Amino acid sequence: SSVYVGNKKKACAYIGIRSLAYELEEETTQEELLALIEELNGRKDVNGILVQLPLPAHIEEDKIIGAIRPEKDVDGFHPQSVGALCIGRPGFVSCTPAGIIQLLKRSGIEIA
Repeated sequence: SSVYVGNKKKACAYIGIRSLAYELEEETTQEELLALIEELNGRKDVNGILVQLPLPAHIEEDKIIGAIRPEKDVDGFHPQSVGALCIGRPGFVSCTPAGIIQLLKRSGIEIA
C-alpha cells in the first residue's frame, strides 16, 4: 500500500498537482478519521479526497466514503458518484475500471 501511495504522489508531482498525504496510525479512531475528512471537505485549497483502502477493521469504510463530499470524491466511491455512474450522469469514476475501459477501447476490443 505504501508503494501504491508513493506512486500516486509521484504521478501528482509529475503533472504539477499538489498532493497532501496523511499517514494515520493503525489505532486512529473512526471519529478521528471522520473529523479529518470534515476538515478537508471544508478546505478551499483541497480539491479532492482519496482514502486509501482497505481501512482497519474497526473503521466502517461506508461511513468514511459517505463522509467525503461528492464533489471531492476523486475515487468515485461515494454513493452519489456510483448512482450518477449507473444512470449515465457525469462525475468521478473509479480510476482502475476507467483505465481498463480505455485500454480495451484503444486496443480495438469491443465492449458490450
